[in-house]
Amino acid sequence: MKGYVVIDTEVLDSEAYSEFAERIPAALAAHGGRFLVRTNEVEAVEGDWAPERIVIVEFDSLEAARGFIGSPEYRTLDDVRARAVNSRIVLVEGTDSDA
Repeated sequence: MKGYVVIDTEVLDSEAYSEFAERIPAALAAHGGRFLVRTNEVEAVEGDWAPERIVIVEFDSLEAARGFIGSPEYRTLDDVRARAVNSRIVLVEGTDSDA
């Protein structure tokens, strides 16, 4: 089953975010990650969750997603990411069913 990284992001520093956005694709590619969603077009329809930006990345498995989060390629971006954004990140496993 596929694994997903779901990121709720608040951009703090546009310049640092531009640097992060430029560097993150290579880190993702090294672990087979593919962007599914990268948008500021977020509409809250229920509850009190109103993220500024949502990013969803797909991996071939949950293990691959975990591997990416713990990887040196991702961890080398910790400093720029800390300057660029406040974020909440969750890992989720996909399903094989249509339900």
